[in-house]
Amino acid sequence: MPTVELTIPPLSHYLALVRLVVVNAALAEGSLSSDRTDDLALAVSEACANAVDSERVRETPQPIRIVVELAQHGVAVTVTDHGGGFVPPVTTASIPAADDPQRLRHERGLGIPLMRSLADDVSFSATTEGTAVRLVVGIAPAT
Repeated sequence: MPTVELTIPPLSHYLALVRLVVVNAALAEGSLSSDRTDDLALAVSEACANAVDSERVRETPQPIRIVVELAQHGVAVTVTDHGGGFVPPVTTASIPAADDPQRLRHERGLGIPLMRSLADDVSFSATTEGTAVRLVVGIAPAT
């Protein structure tokens, strides 16, 4: 399975570069439609934005690693930070639905639900120093 690896500084202006790399790698492989490629790019951008936020609070921020795995039937992207981890998404406080007027009082918190709605599979893993988020679009499970 071909892979593309990218390491970026934990700065938000590098998110456009990440989207460009992910989209072009996926399109070059040809396994996803342009709509699904766009979904993946947005989900990856959200994962990277969370990683940038996580690194920003560290005294000595570390680079963020993005690995794009290209397969015949889809793409998997893993975003790894060194931010020290976070509260598992299943235990975070819920926020109002996007169409609830109370949602206007919440500035953040849509990244993980957005990733889950755009990717076919999303998983979070603790690493020795942070978190790895794996986003999969279009790869059928092995039988």
